[in-house]
Amino acid sequence: MNIAIWHCYHYGQFDTYVMLAETEELLEAKVREAIADGWYPDTDGPMPEDFGDLMEKYQEVSGDFCYFGDWGFTVIDAALCDPVQEKD
Repeated sequence: MNIAIWHCYHYGQFDTYVMLAETEELLEAKVREAIADGWYPDTDGPMPEDFGDLMEKYQEVSGDFCYFGDWGFTVIDAALCDPVQEKD
């Protein structure tokens, strides 16, 4: 059985991190949530509802310092994975 892991990178002014999700829709929701945490409606204006418009506005607001990129997914053969065990 294969599973897909959706991913993108957030390239920030001081750090870079990867975001992971089970579906493209969930990844977009995580990105929206990450943007909302630092969004200031008084200066940035309202957050666009459309995801494409949000990405454009985020780039405009954050300038060249922060952006989301390298969107895609990776297919993993679950048969090659070790079972997860809970840690005590």
